[in-house]
Parts: sequence; structure tokens; C-alpha cells
Amino acid sequence: MTQNAAPDDRIEVHSSRWWAFFGGRLTRLLFPAHMIADHIGISTNIVEFWLTPWRRTDEHLPMSHIAEVTHTRGFLWDSISVESSGGLNPLVVSGLPKSRARYFVEHVREQINQTAAAPPLQPHH
Repeated sequence: MTQNAAPDDRIEVHSSRWWAFFGGRLTRLLFPAHMIADHIGISTNIVEFWLTPWRRTDEHLPMSHIAEVTHTRGFLWDSISVESSGGLNPLVVSGLPKSRARYFVEHVREQINQTAAAPPLQPHH
């Protein structure tokens, strides 16, 4: 069996518990919002309310459908928004540590550029 992805292909970033504490966000303090990227796409995992942790929003956006990755820099914490080519519902995670957010965005943009630069597969006749 062969693996298609490199072991370091997956990268994850999550909201800061300090950001949640100082902002009075109890749900984010207990259950930080996660954004995960790999060669397949970007996913988010967000618990909506701390009393019902089984109710969470898991969203996925394939790399081929990503239109824009926006890195909003704040004074202490950053935010990442990933928009689809349809533009309806962006994946957003706020309260991210600055260095992790920057690394995440650089990694995702590199993956998008590699996907765009790869020649399409031609069927063998």
C-alpha cells in the first residue's frame, strides 16, 4: 500500500484559549475552533455552544474550490478566512496566534499554487 500524502502534509491551527479568556468566549475557551489543511482541502471544526459539544459544525472545502485565503492581522491575534469559488459561505476562524496563522496561510497558498501549476492528467489512449 502506498501513501499519496507526505507525513507533514497536514497542518492545523486553532483559536487561542487566551483570546477566548480575555474576550469572554466560554465556548472557545473550552472548545477552541480548529482549521485543518492538507493536500485534499481545508476543514473547520467548530463547537457552537459549550453545553452541547456534540452539536458542532464540520465544514470542508476542496483545494480546487478555494478562491481566496484572507489573513486578517490583529494587534494580538489574527483571523483566517477561506472563500470558495462560489463565494457563499467562507470558512472563518478567529483568535489565532500570529505566527501559527501566518505559517498556515503560507502553507495553504503554497498548496493552492502547486495545485494550479500542476498539469491536468491526460488519459492514456
